[in-house]
Amino acid sequence: MNRFLKFGVVASTLCVAQGHVMAKGADILLVTSPELEASWSAYVKWKGEVMGKPTKVMTTAQIEEAYDGVDLQEKIRVCVREHIDKMGTQWVVLGGDSEPNGGGVVPDRDTVHETRWGKNSDIATDIYYLSATSWDADGDGIYGEFKDDKEAISYPDGSVGIGRIPVRTAEEVKAYTEKVVAYESVYPKDGFRDRIVFTCTVPSAYAKVVRSWDDHISNALPAEARYQYFLDAKHWDEEAGKYALIPKNWVSMFNAKRYGKVHLHGHGLHGCWVLDGHKQFTKDHVEQLGNKGAYPVITTVSCFTGHFDSAEDPCISESMLRAPSAGAIAIVAPCREGKPHFMNPKIDFPLMVKEGKMDGTTSTMAFFWELGIGGKLSTGEALMKSKASMSEKAKQSAMYHMCLSEINLLGDPTIAVHPKLSDQ
Repeated sequence: MNRFLKFGVVASTLCVAQGHVMAKGADILLVTSPELEASWSAYVKWKGEVMGKPTKVMTTAQIEEAYDGVDLQEKIRVCVREHIDKMGTQWVVLGGDSEPNGGGVVPDRDTVHETRWGKNSDIATDIYYLSATSWDADGDGIYGEFKDDKEAISYPDGSVGIGRIPVRTAEEVKAYTEKVVAYESVYPKDGFRDRIVFTCTVPSAYAKVVRSWDDHISNALPAEARYQYFLDAKHWDEEAGKYALIPKNWVSMFNAKRYGKVHLHGHGLHGCWVLDGHKQFTKDHVEQLGNKGAYPVITTVSCFTGHFDSAEDPCISESMLRAPSAGAIAIVAPCREGKPHFMNPKIDFPLMVKEGKMDGTTSTMAFFWELGIGGKLSTGEALMKSKASMSEKAKQSAMYHMCLSEINLLGDPTIAVHPKLSDQ
């Protein structure tokens, strides 16, 4: 029986009893709420019995009772570290959405950052859960302060992948699980995997977007794999201006099922990507997608497009991930502005425009693709190794510290960036 059919229709009948597929020493630790625990059963079975990655589920209620800490987030961090350090866990899945002030299915850790962009007091930082330290050196209950908490801030070393699947209901868990099963069993074999599309609606960013390809991603993909659609440099075909970077053309891009990898560089808001002429690609456009079975991995620097912890739900990344049989499978996105971060802004900003010097945010995305494709890594591993490569800069620069803190992986951290088609 086809693996997708076998596991995609029996979610309601599977068991997640402790000690079965959730044995001690599981490769994957999945943290979710008591209310959603049973709905993850199909995901757990698929990962353990088909993909060979035994998965352990722990609910926030179990963690609350079993671990010590000043709040639930600290207890989750201690739980995660125990599984990594003592049980060999390789991936951490935060199985649920977050809401402001520690609410939601799996709350995020809000961190505080003061940079040249101003002060941000609620940057949702999921890498906190991988940390061996508390991010609160001075014990004031304010986490991630670059100066006051420096001694208690540690960054990913790249050995463990983490990601958040920002679902809220059992129906959303089921829909996303079916997309994961499809991604890992019936992945398109017509070149979908080997094509990456770059879109850029900001002319001043052209140089660094091109640099990200030339210096990094091209090391992992051949030149013919890149399709580049810039606002006024090259459009959707050779006849410049015939097609614009507007929502209906993005719908067509996804529905064509040609691109397994997408990088979106431009403006954004919580509920949309902002395209040519300030036109917005919103949840309404997501509902027009028909790319069943061909779900891309996406990176984006667009502001607020990864704002999964907002009181207003969903953000555009969540819309793409939750869409049943459509949308995306994983998205790397900033939870707030996603602005350029540099060690020496006064010197580096002009170089960014003139020569394409890459800032921290662009580097994060470029390294994600280069490492993920070239190193045959999962999405979670690729992003954590990308952050690990910039950890020394983050220790020296408040801007890089914020960069590593505000960019999260939304989606399954265990799936391959570049699937092995021969194994399917």
